[in-house]
Amino acid sequence: MKTMVYRLNSGVSRLFLFALVAVMPALVQAESANDAQAVKALATDSSGALLVLRDSGLLVLDDKTAADIPLPPSDSGAQPRSMAKGADERLYLAGPGLGIWRYEYASERWHSLNDTLPDLGITAIAAHATQPETLYAYLGEGGMFRSRDGGGEWVKVDGGPREPVQAFLHSDMPGSMESGWLFAGTTRGVARSMDCFCFWGDAGELRGAVTAIDYDPSAPENVYAVIEGQLHHSSDGGETWVGLEIPQAITALTFSPKEGLVVGTENGDLLSRNASGEWVPVHE
Repeated sequence: MKTMVYRLNSGVSRLFLFALVAVMPALVQAESANDAQAVKALATDSSGALLVLRDSGLLVLDDKTAADIPLPPSDSGAQPRSMAKGADERLYLAGPGLGIWRYEYASERWHSLNDTLPDLGITAIAAHATQPETLYAYLGEGGMFRSRDGGGEWVKVDGGPREPVQAFLHSDMPGSMESGWLFAGTTRGVARSMDCFCFWGDAGELRGAVTAIDYDPSAPENVYAVIEGQLHHSSDGGETWVGLEIPQAITALTFSPKEGLVVGTENGDLLSRNASGEWVPVHE
C-alpha cells in the first residue's frame, strides 16, 4: 500500500513538473512583455516611492517592494495618460474619456472630480507646486480649467497656448506676478505663462511635439522636456535648452527625493543618473 501511494505521489509530482515546465516560458514571456511596456507617466508618493503608469496599470515601486494600484473605473475603457502629485502628496490621474480622478491612500479608493467639467476630454493635468487645493487641467478646444478646492469645482480661466497641450506642470520658480509659472508641452514646443494667465509665450526656441515635461523642485529654474524621445534641459527657466545624451527613447519624467531625475523609457525601463553622470537602472 505504501509503495502504491509513493508511486502515485511520484507520478503526480512528475506531472506537476511537466506542467510547470510547459507554462514557464509563457509566464516569463508575459512578465517580459509587461516590463517592456512604455512608461506613460511618472510621479512619487509621500514616502518617495515611484509611481509608474503603464498600459497594464499603476505600480508603486521602491527599493524593497512593488505593489499595484487598480486604475479608476471607466465604462468606455478609457485609459489615463497624465498623472500629477499635489502639494499635499495626493495623487491625480486623467485622460481623454476618463476625466480626472483623485486617489485616497487611506481608503485605497478613487474619487471622480468630473462633476463640473464640461466633458471628459482631459489631455493633461498639473497640480500647484505649493497650494494643495489648486489644480489645473487642459480640455483641448475647451481650454484651461482651474480648481481651487481640490477638484470640486472647475472654472475655465484661459484658452491656453495656440497649440494643443500634451504635458503640463506648475512651478514655483521666482519672478511670477502671482504664485508661480505654468509650463505647457505643446505640439510646437514649450509654452510658458505666469499663473495669473497674463500671457502665453514661447519658452525658448525648443521646437517639436513635447510629450513629457517636469522640473526640479529644489532648483525650479531647471526644466526638462521630451521631444520625440529625446531629453532636453533648460537651466534658466526655459530661456535656452540643450539636448542630453541618453541611451533609450524617453517617455516620462519625474523627480524623486531619493534618485533625483528619473526617466521612464519606451522599453519600460526606469533610469536615473549616478554621481558620474551615467544613466543607470532604478531599483535593480
